[in-house]
Amino acid sequence: MTTAGTDGAGNGNTTHGTGSIGSKGPELIELASIKDAEVDRWNALAGDAALYSTHRWLLYGEELADAGSRHLVAACDGSYTVGLPTHRFTGKVPHFYDPAVLFPGAAEPATPERPLLLGGTRLGYTSEVIVAPGTAEPLAAAGVRTVLDRLRAMGAEDDGLAALLYLTDESVERLLPHLGPRDQVVMMDATAVLPVDPDGLEGYRRRFTSHQFTSIRREMRRYTDAGCRTEVKLLSECHQLLGPLSAQVLIRYGHPVTDESESERFAQQATLFDDNCRILGAYQGDRMVGFTQYFFWGNTMYARSHGLDDSIAREAKLYFNLTYYEAVKYAAANGYHCVDLSCDAFQAKVSRAARLQPLWGVLLDAPWTGPVLERVRAEERARRREFASHDPGIESRVAQLVDARGR
Repeated sequence: MTTAGTDGAGNGNTTHGTGSIGSKGPELIELASIKDAEVDRWNALAGDAALYSTHRWLLYGEELADAGSRHLVAACDGSYTVGLPTHRFTGKVPHFYDPAVLFPGAAEPATPERPLLLGGTRLGYTSEVIVAPGTAEPLAAAGVRTVLDRLRAMGAEDDGLAALLYLTDESVERLLPHLGPRDQVVMMDATAVLPVDPDGLEGYRRRFTSHQFTSIRREMRRYTDAGCRTEVKLLSECHQLLGPLSAQVLIRYGHPVTDESESERFAQQATLFDDNCRILGAYQGDRMVGFTQYFFWGNTMYARSHGLDDSIAREAKLYFNLTYYEAVKYAAANGYHCVDLSCDAFQAKVSRAARLQPLWGVLLDAPWTGPVLERVRAEERARRREFASHDPGIESRVAQLVDARGR
């Protein structure tokens, strides 16, 4: 049974579980919306987490209004110790968050009768069970079990699938002791992270042989020879220029977008993220011909959208300059330690000094047996071989722990 109350910071629209507080065990708090959590309090919880677990990013996801939200928090003595955002889909699910797409033949589309309960983020391709910095390990473990047990119960109540997708190594390691024999753990993707040295391009150059860096220097020269220069802009200063450039890229890869829909997306982001987003824009004269968009959290720059004028993109090597070389210079100058380049195009990213980190799916009480389970595992083995061909480091210590579990 739950009772209405506040989260201890004067915020309403929460429910509190029957668990006890303090040394007797964590209290479960359920937030109907991230708006019900005080911003600084949630972000203190998310201090060591990725951008996609922050209050503002979760609010951005909620404003898409395609799922019901319920964010689970384990608290002790009034302090948030562990958090897990959740999203309940009863119809269309974002394409690459849809288990029916990710595991064809092994998962059914979400319906009102059998919804999808998604733990973690639903936008950004990095999910975490969020643990507050400095939380003692026994307290962290108890909090992780509390939110995981509630997620499992919510899935059972709905007669639907409960899944956590795009989990980091650290989160999977925290979850492993609490998983049951029917829970499945699958390496489903990877993210590429580019380390940044304090001396910027000089440090970047040291990561390559002289022969390797010659081709990079050539790409930099093509950028300047094409008359391009880089300007750093706020979203509010240039969002109206980004939509058509972004649409050119997305349409090329089959996404059903328009110049107008992309312009609207960037305008919406400008209202939320203007102080925490920068555009590295390539200009020829007064005309923007390309851009890469970056968000910031902790010591990391997160590359998100990019857009290119196809008439000059290849000639000037716009993408590589804006997403790697100009980004390294900006990151070093502003004290960031790495650039998160997200998924896909791994060969290009690893060849330019990025390293791959696993992203996992955990499906609770997954109804997979026999040929269905073997197909999922065969697809995973092929995926891991492909990732390892780019970066053998993808087979991390946590990957070995997952293998030892027997999946």
